[in-house]
Amino acid sequence: MAQHASLPPLLRAAEQLGDAWWAQHILPLLLDQESAAAVTLCCKQLRRLCQSGQQALWLDASALLDAAAVARLPAHFPACKELTVAPCSSDDLAFHLPDALDALTGWDDQLSTLTVDVLDARTADPRAMVMALQGMQRLLAAVQLAQAAASAPAAAAVACEGGVLQRQQDQVVDYGALSSLSSLTALGLPLAAERQGLSSISMCTQLQRLSLEFKGAAGAAQQVTLQPDELSAMGQLTQLTALKLVGTACQDRAGWGFLSRLRQLKELHVTPCLPYAAVAALAHLKCLGKLTCGWEQLPEGQPWPTARCAAVRALCVTDGVPPLHAFPRLTSLVQCMPWDPSVLSGAALCCKQLKMLQMNCESAGTVMYESGSLLVSAPAASRTAAVGRLAALQHLRKVVLSVNDDAEAAAVSSLWQVERLVVVVPLRSSCSMQGLAVLAAMRQLQALTFDLPNCNSRSLQDADLQLLLRAVRHVRRVRIRVQEEHVEGVRIVVRRVERVLTEQGLQLPAKVFVAAIAQD
Repeated sequence: MAQHASLPPLLRAAEQLGDAWWAQHILPLLLDQESAAAVTLCCKQLRRLCQSGQQALWLDASALLDAAAVARLPAHFPACKELTVAPCSSDDLAFHLPDALDALTGWDDQLSTLTVDVLDARTADPRAMVMALQGMQRLLAAVQLAQAAASAPAAAAVACEGGVLQRQQDQVVDYGALSSLSSLTALGLPLAAERQGLSSISMCTQLQRLSLEFKGAAGAAQQVTLQPDELSAMGQLTQLTALKLVGTACQDRAGWGFLSRLRQLKELHVTPCLPYAAVAALAHLKCLGKLTCGWEQLPEGQPWPTARCAAVRALCVTDGVPPLHAFPRLTSLVQCMPWDPSVLSGAALCCKQLKMLQMNCESAGTVMYESGSLLVSAPAASRTAAVGRLAALQHLRKVVLSVNDDAEAAAVSSLWQVERLVVVVPLRSSCSMQGLAVLAAMRQLQALTFDLPNCNSRSLQDADLQLLLRAVRHVRRVRIRVQEEHVEGVRIVVRRVERVLTEQGLQLPAKVFVAAIAQD
């Protein structure tokens, strides 16, 4: 029911042995040595000792059903300061969690962190989340009362992290309970389309991490408009260090101006898109190191932004064309859709400090393997020229790129400074194994990964693989990733080719791995 958030590998292995193993292998030894009673007593004492010193607990959904057992937790774990609960259904969240929190007495003078961990989107409809917040509100009031009576510092943190699913589109969800949760330091909520009281979030002045996510039902709108009073309220959360807004929009481009007041912000995630006008607000954020967002199309006749976001080091572009000139100190650039070659050329021109470039086509966080990183409709000469211009980035050390053809692979081989390279050959690519062999020119490479979603043991010819491994034998680590069902077949081909090349006296890469394409 209750356990530590993380378990050492040895204890985790022991936990998985099961009662039958202990009964078969250990109990006979204890009985033979007449030590069973002593061990039992020692285990009880050790259990009490461990419980008395345990400072962090995790409760699964089944624990929430037994309020009486929950009520005994403070007596068993008197030193607990951090509690994480993980409801698995909307009923757990709306009913069982508040009941369990009401049963918690005895920790009022020391509990500092409560985290509601809602990872399953089906669990966290807006109404259930609001009811959970009301239960947290009652617990927080009890904690604050007890600590005030003891002249102790106020509760340090109460966190609610939620998954997202939009339900009951025609019903209004009231977020007014937020007004009483002034000690919240982390909050993740599903955002309802029809809502009221969200502006009361301005009372959560201790918030450091905030996530509001909207996901429309199939066939319905996939974003919700944040109202001026809601934006103004978020602008008052000046302690925020991380803000995530998913499926949100503003009534007008000026609405994003509230961001300029969040001077402690270090991470910002906004989807689907920010307007270019938001750059002026972002320029005020001197702590903002990581930005994830899409970009709206620049309205006709509107000039490009002139402001600079000098603090941003990592930019992830989920959609649209980014104003790269506004981020002159980028060291990491991630792109999630095919780009026109001119955008990549812009990166080579504007981002002189770039160390990592990742150009993966993604949808909802899943890598797509249909097309290349650059628009295949663009002229081949412009695509290869754009890739070649990256050679001017002296600090560039890691590149992830989906190539459309052999010509793009040849352009990649000119990146002399790159030490870690991931080459994706997407399903629609005409790039061949012979074309990949030109990577032999990259003498600084230390780690090389080939993602080959269209490869299997029948299509992978021994001669082609021999050519490729000969070409990259100077690389210390080579990894070939294919679809999971083809891993074993391709691994057999690789081992066969390795034996042939070894018999020929060739020095191969120190390590050659075959893995599933979905794994890191």
